[in-house]
Amino acid sequence: MSRTLNISRFTEPSSMILIAMISGTVLSVMTRQLIFIGLGPLFLIAWAGMQEIRFVYFLLLFTIPFSAEIQITDALGTDFPDEPLMWFLSMLILLHFMVYRKRSAAIPVHPIIFLILLFHLIWITFSSVLSQHVILSFKYLAAKLWYVLALAAGSWYCLRDRRDIMLAASILTGSMTAAILYVLSKHALSGFTFDTSNLSVEPFFRNHVNYGALLVCLLPLPVAGHILFPEYRRMFEGVILLWLAALFFSYSRGAWLAALTGLLTVIAMRKKILHWAAGAGIALLLSVAVFFMQDNRYLEFSPNFERTIYHGDFRQHLQATYKMTDISSMERFYRWIAAVRMVSGNELHGFGPNSFYHEYRPYAVRSFQTYVSDNPERSTVHNYFLLLLVEQGIPGLVIFSSFLAILLWVAYRWYHHAEDKEEKAIACCISAIIVMVIALNMLSDLIETDKIGSIFFICTGILLRHAGKMPLKPANR
Repeated sequence: MSRTLNISRFTEPSSMILIAMISGTVLSVMTRQLIFIGLGPLFLIAWAGMQEIRFVYFLLLFTIPFSAEIQITDALGTDFPDEPLMWFLSMLILLHFMVYRKRSAAIPVHPIIFLILLFHLIWITFSSVLSQHVILSFKYLAAKLWYVLALAAGSWYCLRDRRDIMLAASILTGSMTAAILYVLSKHALSGFTFDTSNLSVEPFFRNHVNYGALLVCLLPLPVAGHILFPEYRRMFEGVILLWLAALFFSYSRGAWLAALTGLLTVIAMRKKILHWAAGAGIALLLSVAVFFMQDNRYLEFSPNFERTIYHGDFRQHLQATYKMTDISSMERFYRWIAAVRMVSGNELHGFGPNSFYHEYRPYAVRSFQTYVSDNPERSTVHNYFLLLLVEQGIPGLVIFSSFLAILLWVAYRWYHHAEDKEEKAIACCISAIIVMVIALNMLSDLIETDKIGSIFFICTGILLRHAGKMPLKPANR
């Protein structure tokens, strides 16, 4: 009697994972490429994601503080492992939308947020088609799409109730606390000095500015935990003190400023004056811009090239900031002036997404040049709103600014319509995070980074679903 081979045993998940691991090991030995070792874990994640999409989503959240930039080729780099997880989760989201159409259609969605987000993507597509660097612009569009799919749509789809939101907050708090302990332990070896702050955050963060930005944007989470869970109050007090110490030793002026704006946002939310505070902030910024631009007054503040240098001592760094001899501040002025001059003649669709670096030099003013103006890291304007104005024109800036205003308006209404402390805390955290993201992006370009961009679109996804349950018109009280 002949035996038949039972194929089904080899198609079980455990067998397929084992086969993938063995195959990956063999391929690694044959090709001398260690990347194939990841076939087994990759298959495990893929299989788990097909069974339960939220596993991949929460895994993505956990990896955000621990992801590092890697260069795959000379022209292609990525943030690993969170960006590959975004690609995979984006595909899973699309697959779920197709397979579970009825269930997806039943999920509440805030129509205004959805429409303005869609309009934002449409305008990026339009400006990419007319771009002076079409391939670079469409690479930007592709990255924007997987951020929106994996993080905004992913949060909308996977965070089904407040328990899921609390779990997401716990994961982000836990992983960021572990990252902070790692950074502080490295920084302590050099005596917490300012000039070693960048080395201390490697490899998980590009520099101390990115580290401080993520830290401050997640700070509302342990603060909310301290308020909502009195039985764990001592633990949260310890976490908050640790994070505040880490924020101080990040030596990030932008993060400190963002912390202040976040605190003022919470106060304004509770006092029901958020719209007045936002209006006052916008008026102040416009007044400063007009002051410097009128009669080319900004030329009076051009730096001394020889004296505008990097200061390794933080006290000297702060003194140089208010004396206008700090190299990072003056380099910002150098690029901001170039950005404003680039707008003329390109008001409608701009130069195209991802094109600033390739176009700004002819528009720069030489008297603001610094020792780092050769820009070897290929960074951009250091002001996200000016970047939008240059690359997507006035409509692009108006659309995104409207998007931010709508997110804050929805979060504000959610806070004041919420009946219990948990929902109020969620709405308040989201408002504070969005305002801090705005403050950080006045001095940096962080929406397209895996750290701050991820947090921003997670907040968008939560508002998209949970604020969508509210009526569009205020309830009569």
